[in-house]
Amino acid sequence: METSKAFSLPIITFQEENIFFIYTPALDLTGYGNTEDEARLSFEETLDQFLNYSTNKDTLVDELKRLGWKVSKKSVSKPPSLVDMINSNNYLAEIFEEKQYRKFHKNISLPSLV
Repeated sequence: METSKAFSLPIITFQEENIFFIYTPALDLTGYGNTEDEARLSFEETLDQFLNYSTNKDTLVDELKRLGWKVSKKSVSKPPSLVDMINSNNYLAEIFEEKQYRKFHKNISLPSLV
């Protein structure tokens, strides 16, 4: 039986030139659409595709490490802090400096690494 671990990820939503964006810097994934609902659906699809692909190709651990997550051979302990992500991610820093945005959290489950 495969187990998973839940995480609360920061989600940033903003609008640019009449397009809505939903972005999680912890996974560097974006969804977008003409409405916020379309952007949420796009984000959910992007997240599902990322998790399915990286799990099937056995690249999830490497990808999480690249993104600054605390990962051991057997578990993922936590995503990077928002402050760390702002300092290392120019796109995120630009959003916080130049855009009107809202931040909320979304719970996701990552598959077991064992």
